[in-house]
Amino acid sequence: MPTETVSATAAHVRLLQSPEATQQARHEAFAALVAAYQDMACGYALAQLGNWPAAQDAAQDAFILAYQQIGQLHEPAAFGAWLKRIVWSQCSRTQRAPVTEPLPADELGLCAPDDAQPAVASEAAAWRQQVLAAVQALPAHERDAVLLYYIDGYAPREVAAFLEISEPALRKRLQRARDHLREAMMDLLRDSLAAERPSRDDAFLRAVQLATTLEEAAVEAQIAVLEAALVDGIDVNAAGASGQTLLHWAARQGNLEALTLLLRNGADPALLDRLGRTPLRVALDAGQSRAADLLRRWAARHTAPEPQEPRP
Repeated sequence: MPTETVSATAAHVRLLQSPEATQQARHEAFAALVAAYQDMACGYALAQLGNWPAAQDAAQDAFILAYQQIGQLHEPAAFGAWLKRIVWSQCSRTQRAPVTEPLPADELGLCAPDDAQPAVASEAAAWRQQVLAAVQALPAHERDAVLLYYIDGYAPREVAAFLEISEPALRKRLQRARDHLREAMMDLLRDSLAAERPSRDDAFLRAVQLATTLEEAAVEAQIAVLEAALVDGIDVNAAGASGQTLLHWAARQGNLEALTLLLRNGADPALLDRLGRTPLRVALDAGQSRAADLLRRWAARHTAPEPQEPRP
């Protein structure tokens, strides 16, 4: 986990808020903030939502909002606590949204190791379900504390600052959570969180960077930003931490110009995110009817007709 000191956080935020900062400098400063806080944001979202795909979606959306609204943060050193409130808001919106498709069974809990034998994987999956159920049954303040503390070895002061509580209060919550969970569960929880945390690779960071780039293009009406990225060789079908591609993002935002540009450059409208949703499904879930209509029309024009048997 990259350790972000309070002074470093404040410096990055001030640069983002500076009207003189170049776009490159802003992107680098924000990337540093994402790298430092991504595990904490996802861990907090996991505590609210109970499954990784939804947690990663909510955390990614929270970072995008933070980037857009960074000028509203009056105390740069308090970025972590401010981000937490944005994550909470995104999680609340997710919980209020109607569920249109059930989550796949293998996405309800923490992921199994890829190299596990079938019988071992089945037993491990059952344990993970039990552990996650036990964590979700904890009082909310204990659940937040234990997931944030164990997701990536954050220091108590960092977790306490993010949750806006004192270190003694955090330690008390952690102790109560440990009292409720058996030690074997704590070990499995720690290992499972380590296997799923965003900082294990750069997929989450890349997804946020791509999304903020597209947000800038949309806000500034500069679709040329996206065109330049495509010219530079960006993988139009690359998936982020939640399994969503640029096409999923554009569908959720209802950005018709971006949708058209992506589709013309080879974006695959049939790709599924980790919740099993196509870009069309995402557009419908977000209430983006015009985006959904565009995707339907594109599919109708580009789907090859079924071959017919020759007539006798």
